[in-house]
Amino acid sequence: METIELVFLASLLIFFISSVFFYVAGKDKNNLNSAFLVSFITLISYVLMWQGGLTVLTAAGQPIFWTRWLFYGASCPLLMYEIAQLKNIKGHKLVELLYLTAIVMFTGFLAAFNLSEIRWIYFGISSAAYVLLFSKIISLNTKDSQWVNSYIIFGWTAFPVIFLLAPTGLGLIATVLAESLYLVLDIYTKIVFNIRLGRTS
Repeated sequence: METIELVFLASLLIFFISSVFFYVAGKDKNNLNSAFLVSFITLISYVLMWQGGLTVLTAAGQPIFWTRWLFYGASCPLLMYEIAQLKNIKGHKLVELLYLTAIVMFTGFLAAFNLSEIRWIYFGISSAAYVLLFSKIISLNTKDSQWVNSYIIFGWTAFPVIFLLAPTGLGLIATVLAESLYLVLDIYTKIVFNIRLGRTS
């Protein structure tokens, strides 16, 4: 069995367990169980990547699993909604954060899918939208949400760095290492974060 398959199988197991955990933990609550939805969406994303097929190959023969970014387009706005709730962000400011998150992920998908030089334009747009999103979130602090800033700095900001180093960008690291790093970040940003959020709320 190839190493990349082992990474995806580990991902399936981890996010299956977390989906069950968050479903059980949130089933008696009246609010949206976004922790379960984020985990379950991520699980389906890893099933699709493990299945293979929907990839593009670089000139060096490295596969790019571009579907990851489409599923981020569904899970990350939910995470941003959770962050906004914690920071008491509502109305047009919340809408702005959600569409900026969607722009970051969709242009990330375009940059991952396209192997021509135009991918750098998409990456630039995605990065600019992320910097704007990042600055807005960091500037909106409440007493109970300062830890979220560290979560974004060390969690979300690492994704475009890996994107840049991986075959999607400069190709300085191979797909297996990139996917392993993405898994670690997914665990941190989607599981660890929601466990911490559950303890805070």
